[in-house]
Amino acid sequence: MKRCFFFLLSCVVLLKSYAVTDTIPVGVNLAGAEFGVNQMPGVYNTDYTYPTVAEIKYYASKNIKLLRLPFRWERIQHTLNGSLDSIELHRIISFVDSCAVKGIKVILDLHNYGTYIIGNTPQFLGTDAVTIQNFSDVWKKIVTVFKTKKNIYAYNLMNEPNSLAKDVWPIAAQECIDSIREVDNTTHILISGENYSFAESWVEYNDALAKLYDPNDKIIFDAHCFFDNDSQGLYPITNFDSSGVDLTTGVDRVKPFVQWLKKNNKSGLISSFGAPANDSRWLTLMDNFLKYATANCVGAIYWAGGPWWKNYPLSIEPDSSGNDSKQMQLLSNYIGLSCVKDSSTAYDVPPVNVYPNPFSGVLTVEPCNCYNYSSLSVYDQLGRMVFTKTITNNKNTIDLSFLSNGIYIVVVRGTTATYTQKIIKIK
Repeated sequence: MKRCFFFLLSCVVLLKSYAVTDTIPVGVNLAGAEFGVNQMPGVYNTDYTYPTVAEIKYYASKNIKLLRLPFRWERIQHTLNGSLDSIELHRIISFVDSCAVKGIKVILDLHNYGTYIIGNTPQFLGTDAVTIQNFSDVWKKIVTVFKTKKNIYAYNLMNEPNSLAKDVWPIAAQECIDSIREVDNTTHILISGENYSFAESWVEYNDALAKLYDPNDKIIFDAHCFFDNDSQGLYPITNFDSSGVDLTTGVDRVKPFVQWLKKNNKSGLISSFGAPANDSRWLTLMDNFLKYATANCVGAIYWAGGPWWKNYPLSIEPDSSGNDSKQMQLLSNYIGLSCVKDSSTAYDVPPVNVYPNPFSGVLTVEPCNCYNYSSLSVYDQLGRMVFTKTITNNKNTIDLSFLSNGIYIVVVRGTTATYTQKIIKIK
């Protein structure tokens, strides 16, 4: 009896030593409204467009619960400090409301790269032409409209700011945060980084962002991570052998950002990443990146879907027959993952990928090849082991359909490491 008591106690301690957060945000960018930068404000459905209701339905059918909507400052506000354009505003509202019907949350992304185009010339934020006050003004007006929309996940202040004068971006971001909090105290604020938000150079260019203050503590830092030879995401070379990258490039590039988040106890998101599907090695590279990011509780938004991509190699849109892209098939493995990790441990490698979560019957357990994992056990909330099995370091299919609905803990053990994660059994 005493032996059973101490075993149960040890399991309860094990359960309490792990911190559980919300589902890791994984989604898709739906591009189109930011197109036509050489035509401002441009002609709707000629120079730029918005995602259709049919597209929203498609991504909802793939269980995508988060979409990022890029749009242009010049179109939502034709004159700096002026009123918001009612027609463009209606288009964004319609998109947000259509997403709400499908249970999808939205990131509103001001997709301007740190500039505002005046007379066909981009003018940089922080100059006399485009002041920091102009920037906080447009966001306060946008937030005033959207603060009642329950499916707004975050306000993305500026996509890929770059080439700004020294210290402009941290100051502008803080003033924007302050202005937003005057009208909305609940919605996340997404802060992209200088130097195009590159994850690999985050520390060099964006260390000062750690000092930003939000009284509601809802800042999420946003980096971008592409895998082509120059990290730009244009993929001028899609031949993997000629690209100068390898299967660990994604992990190597995102690691500085992840480590910065851990060091500063901040939340993070990769709001743009993507890879071609013409070679399976690109997808393996992307898979390794996603394993690492999600194992470290960092979400990821794929770039990109949208109605006008045509032959764009990174497009995640279905083909003309309605078949899912290979990128979508891969991304689906990461939807619904929970962030569970030892509060005293920060993973520098992706330890185990457990999906889907929640699950209804079959669970896939896929360790990385970094540790020699050999066994898996499942415990209920009372610390009782309800299942155990020998596993390999490859993909393991575990049939847990016999379990009752509820919360369990899966423990994967190896010779040098133990990984633990909460799982949820549903019908």
